[in-house]
Order: sequence, then C-alpha cells, then structure tokens
Amino acid sequence: MDGLFLENGPYRVNKDLSLTISEGGWQDYAVTVFVDQPVGTGFSYSDANGYMHSLEEISSEFTVFLDKFFDLFPHLRKYDLYLAGESFAGTYIPYFASELLKANEKQGTKYNLQGIAIGNGWISPVHQYDAYYDFSVKNNLLEGEWKEIASRQLKECHIAMKEKVRINVRVCENVLQTVLDNSTHTKDGQPYCINQYDIRLKDEESPDCGQSWPYELKDMTEYLRLPALKSAIHANTQALGWIECSHSVSRALHSDNSNFNPIENTREMDANNMVSGEYDLICNTLGTEYLIGNLTWNGDKGFQSAEQSNWFIDDKLVGYYTTARNLTYVLIKNGSHMVPYDRPIETLDMINRFMGVGDNVVRGLPSRVDQNLTAVEPTKSSSGSKSAGTSTPAGEKIVHDDTESDSVSAAQEEQQDSNSRWGGYKGWSAFAVAIMILLLAAVGFCWYRSGKSSKSPSTWFERLRQLFGKTTRPKKLRLDDQDDTNELDELVVQTPTLFAAEDSDDDAEPTKRKTTHFAIVDDDEETDDIDDFAEWHEETNSHKEH
Repeated sequence: MDGLFLENGPYRVNKDLSLTISEGGWQDYAVTVFVDQPVGTGFSYSDANGYMHSLEEISSEFTVFLDKFFDLFPHLRKYDLYLAGESFAGTYIPYFASELLKANEKQGTKYNLQGIAIGNGWISPVHQYDAYYDFSVKNNLLEGEWKEIASRQLKECHIAMKEKVRINVRVCENVLQTVLDNSTHTKDGQPYCINQYDIRLKDEESPDCGQSWPYELKDMTEYLRLPALKSAIHANTQALGWIECSHSVSRALHSDNSNFNPIENTREMDANNMVSGEYDLICNTLGTEYLIGNLTWNGDKGFQSAEQSNWFIDDKLVGYYTTARNLTYVLIKNGSHMVPYDRPIETLDMINRFMGVGDNVVRGLPSRVDQNLTAVEPTKSSSGSKSAGTSTPAGEKIVHDDTESDSVSAAQEEQQDSNSRWGGYKGWSAFAVAIMILLLAAVGFCWYRSGKSSKSPSTWFERLRQLFGKTTRPKKLRLDDQDDTNELDELVVQTPTLFAAEDSDDDAEPTKRKTTHFAIVDDDEETDDIDDFAEWHEETNSHKEH
C-alpha cells in the first residue's frame, strides 16, 4: 500500500489522516490494482505453512492471483500487459515475466505481456557493488581515510564475487556501510548520517540513515490501521492490521536458493525500460549504467552509438533518455530512490510514454524528448544544505577501467563527452493498449529497511543473505568490461522497432489517447484494491500477491 499512498496511487495521506489527490497518480490511463504480495505482507495473511520459500514459489503464486483476477474481469485479459516496479523489483520482476512467458509457451497465448520497466532496481550485484564506491567518490561522499578503507573493501568484494555471486554479498556491503560512516556527524549529542535513498538529505538519525523515510510513512501506517478503513476495504479478517514489513515472510525465505538471474524466455516482450533517480545511493545511476553497458542484447553490447536526448516538461529539463534495440534508460533529475514519491509529474510522464499515451502532455504541461541536440547543463539542486555539493551531474557519464588492480580508482577518471558510448534518449512510446503490473518492490524494500537498522557492515542485506543461489559467472563490472557474456543478456527482447516511432519531438504526431489500460500495482508497497479476494486463502496460499 506504500505505492498507493506514497508514490503512484491517486492519494496521499495528510497528517490529520485525511486524503489529498496526488498529482502524480497513474490512474488516468490505467486501471490500477494494488496487490499485497507475497502472502503475509500488508493486509494479506496465511498460517505458518502458507509462506513462500523461494522466488519461484512467489512467481507461481502470483500467476494464480492473475488467473483469478482475469476470471473475475475477463474483459481485461485482452489488453497489453506490462510489469513495472522499483528497488528489489529489479530482481523479482524478471521472475514474474519469465513465469508468464513460460506459461504462454506451454499453453499458447494467455498473458499478453509486452514489456517490463524497472526503477532504481537492484538487478546485478556484480556491477552495482562497484557503483557504491564510484558513485560515492563522484558525489564527494567518500573522503580521506574513509575513501582508502572503502577502496580496500571493494577489492575484498571483488575477491568474494570470484568465489560466488548472490544478490547480496556480505563483504561487499561493507563499502556502503563505510559511505554511511563517512557521513556520520553529531549535533547536540545526536548522531546523524546521510539518507541512503536520497543523498541530498544529510541529517537522518543514525544508524537508520533514512529507514524512516519517506516521513509520511508513519501517518500512512496509522491511516491503514483505522478500523473504518479496514472495514471499508473488507480487510477485517487480518487481525494484526496492515504491516509494511513481515519478519515471518522474510524468515521463510532465508534458505531460498533462487538464482538472481531467472531470465530465460523474454524475447516476446517489446518494451524494456530502466529508470534511475539522480540522487539515490543504494541503487544508483552508475550501477544501472554499468549493468546496461555490459549487457549484450539483440546482437550488440550496451547502447553503442545511441545518443542521449534531453527530456523536458514545460521547457524545464527533467531528465535524459537513451534508447537502443528496444531497451530504454531514463535518468530522472532530482530524483531519489522512490522517484514517484518526489518526482511525481516526471514519473507520470515517463510511464505515459511507456504506454504510448498522454499526447505529450502531462497534467496540462507539454513534454518532449529532444534528439540530437546539444546537451543542456543540468540545473543545480535548489535544496540548499541538502544538495550533493560539487557532485558531477548524473546526466553526464563516466567511462571506467574494469581491470582488477585499478578498478577502485575508476571514479576519478576524466568524464567523457555526453555523446560517448552511452549516448542518449530517442524518446519512447510503447503500444497504446496496455495492461500494466506495477511491482514497486514490496519484498525487497522492506528487507532493505530492516537490514539497515544496525551499524554492523554485515547487516545491510542480512535478510537477503541466503535468498539467492551461487553462480559461477565471470566478473563483469564497469563499462569497459570486454566480456560479452552477461547474466542479464536475455533481459531485453528482440523487437528492435518498438521505439522507432516515438521521438517525442514537438513535431511528432501526438499519440492518440487510449483508456484501455490496466495496471496491477504490485508495489513494495502492499495494497489491496481487490476487495473481494480475501477469501482466496481458503483455496490457495497464493491469493494475495503483494
């Protein structure tokens, strides 16, 4: 429900527990359905035998939910379906996509899945751990002895990842902890540190470092536990009330040996999108860029000669687009880990473009993605003391040396021209008739929160410590990695014409408005707009997926 009331839903909760209409809600072109998953989170519930023990189980149970949903609303089955989400959704969206596509192969066309979108996702530890160090150096978050410590820790991380790679490598988490330690300072006897989800926020209570953020979370939790609310949405059966994070659910997943790379059969999808907020630390822009730069899809590696395009809303630069061979990367300026929360209009415009709707207008403001233009200097943060100091604008890319001995110094290399191998964005539209499943990482974001409550370096992903199995893939880290193999090679599918029609220039023909969209918001954020599904637990343990 976090997504419903904090991010992409139609409402925000006020301090007096009244509701305000959100300007960034995604409901105008989509029927949004919020699902508590896996069972045991949010308002969903089960006995002890009903908790999921692997991502394979969670994916299978989600398809059961989807089948039941389509049984109740058969007219929605014909619409195009997209999966979208943030944070740990970068890991489980591919599982869900694979499950649906495998079902299509076995049973014929059943799920009209067209593509996936991942925002600030934790997707490839091999690449994203390096980005902890590089992003922090780039944004002046590591200095002096702390920088030297983090450099040594990153080398230890590389050694550990040679032995095995999981979604969480404990020794690699030391780098992030050192960044937080570097930021720790004292005011009036109280220790404070940087917000790991938004580095502009410098004075978060330590050792939480942002776990209680967004600050409206407290009010939202109180609202969701109101007896009148529970009665109105038929959630009375769940006796404990709404809970954001379930320790029982995470304990059940402790021994999961799921591979963090389930992508085997995604070639049928037409649209693939990765989004990064400029000031997120834990799933930062560089990590996303590293993994894409080392990703081989549709015959080529990375974005090659694709050019970066500037993205404007009402003539204000709000981000950058890069597209090649039906993969799009969007960098949202002034965005955090939860870009729908703090950049609602930008995220709404982005998702409208993903669905091919909106006529290049968002909330009455014109929007466009310009190609082949001179790069516009990103605006400075207006947040005063919360700004990232003299950090390099995230819209500019760095080319990194991916050798063993010099990898930790890569963040200090000279910046390349913005039209280098990264290139930019050609704007993007997906097909006009779309079903969108929005998976904003309920599972992972909760574990991120609970795992950061200790200052111990080994506890950052403690609840995910054994969640994923071993792999033996070779090390592939920064943009100059010459190894063409990649654990994400199958992420992007083979329809190279998807984005060709939508350059989003002012001269482009506006996309016709469509209303036949359906979105299941499977947020990090548990939700339950599906009032009549509570009884499903009597039939199956999969009735509520998020």
